[in-house]
Amino acid sequence: MSEREGQEQVVSRAAGIRVREVDLGGRAPIGSGAATEVFRLDSFTVPGHQGGVAFVRVRDGKAPEWDSAVLSRLVALRWGLDARERGMLDAVSAGPLAVVEGDGGEVVGCLVPLAAHPFYYVPVDDPEHRKVTQNAKWLISAPKRARRAGAAAVSERDVVARATVLARVSLLLGVLHRNGVVFGDLSERSVLFGAVEVASAFVVGCEGAAFAGEGALQRNSAGWAAPSSSDVDLSREPSVQSVETDRYKLGLLVLRVLAPAGDGLDRSRDASRAAGVLDEQGQRMLDRALGDDPATRPTAADWYAYLRGLVALQLAAPVIRGVSVSPALVAEGDEVRLTVEVDGAREVVIEMPGRADIRREVAGRLVTERFTARQSGRIGVRAANAHGSATALTDVVRVLPVPTPARIAVASPSVPAALAVLPDLASLEAAMGISLPPGNPRSAPAASDTAAGSTPPGVSPFDRVAALRARLEADALPLHDILRIGVEAERASREPLFPTVEHFLADVDLPDATDIDLTDPPAKSS
Repeated sequence: MSEREGQEQVVSRAAGIRVREVDLGGRAPIGSGAATEVFRLDSFTVPGHQGGVAFVRVRDGKAPEWDSAVLSRLVALRWGLDARERGMLDAVSAGPLAVVEGDGGEVVGCLVPLAAHPFYYVPVDDPEHRKVTQNAKWLISAPKRARRAGAAAVSERDVVARATVLARVSLLLGVLHRNGVVFGDLSERSVLFGAVEVASAFVVGCEGAAFAGEGALQRNSAGWAAPSSSDVDLSREPSVQSVETDRYKLGLLVLRVLAPAGDGLDRSRDASRAAGVLDEQGQRMLDRALGDDPATRPTAADWYAYLRGLVALQLAAPVIRGVSVSPALVAEGDEVRLTVEVDGAREVVIEMPGRADIRREVAGRLVTERFTARQSGRIGVRAANAHGSATALTDVVRVLPVPTPARIAVASPSVPAALAVLPDLASLEAAMGISLPPGNPRSAPAASDTAAGSTPPGVSPFDRVAALRARLEADALPLHDILRIGVEAERASREPLFPTVEHFLADVDLPDATDIDLTDPPAKSS
């Protein structure tokens, strides 16, 4: 008897397909979960299944969420599908192929299709270089983190790869739901992905599925439990789940895989985080998927159709849906905001009057850019991908130039020479080093005047101001001179050696108030 014939005898279809653990032969561990251990079988195969086989062994056969009878029915359901649908399930999921019995006839696990090569990676920090499964947490975290860990780094802008993974998961859930099966514990750890030329997905953990409406308990992963009347927190407790909770978790997966990476994305339930990637239809679907009304959540088939369309848009020339700029009237140097609504673009080039082009790699359908306006004109937008390009122009943006003054008018004060209410500031003037023009009587005062400590009548420091004013261009001063004067004045005010006004006034003889004539001077004859 050949080895193949011997295996066909081992595998029977009496109650689903059942095999004994002792007949599985050589095995090697390839992973583990919270409730299971997974082994790759060296040579054992299942008739009718093309590909490798893995053995999923249950850690605790008495756990409340473990039901061997349900597992047997899941195996029988798979074999009851037509060959095309069964082949599809084997390609995208580790659905149960056979029930595995222990020495005493108890169910200890099941056989499932083995995940293919693209769904593994070698961690850079593992000295033994052992392969581990590559799950969707590396799609949710920033690509640079995946790269540092040794996993495949899928760009956030690679909508094709990300949407393809999600579409495959949607396809699997659609088949299960159509056959009355609830997947249950959907999370980033149950979705493996491969980032080869064409992205692929493989869903594990299918042995935990249950039949809808039977009240079976199913596991939850932390951060993925659907809200209910009794549990709105992040829970890991097993619960009775439904097709509607599967739809909620699928919505979470769409959000976390498509939204740009950021703080808390792996725990976020905020549908608006994907607004830059999804169009209006997709955003409405995501809002309903994560909403409180289970009856309005999109089906897995709805998501499959939408995600296929999203991928198709990326595989054709981009389409610019609209461009807008605000405000349309700005002062030179002010900021304007450009918004571009585009489908299928990988790069957007913004061409502006008076400045260099701006190039941006994009992944979503909504592109916003802020920049400084320098010149009036239209702003050009060119969107491109590997399949073509599209162009568009905005309305005219008018930029008003801002005038730059070169000279500032400065008015000089006009002080009447006859004003005698101020004291004689000759001592202050001399101490400040102000010299009078040649010929001025104050430039060489008489000895008698000096001795008396007075100045000739009608002569005051304001005469000096008037003389200087006559020599200036009184209408205006150059702006740079005004700035220089201000700087010098500010510097002088901080100079500790500069004498204070009080020091000058100490030597000034102020006239007695009774000696000041406050009457109006006689009018001059014409």
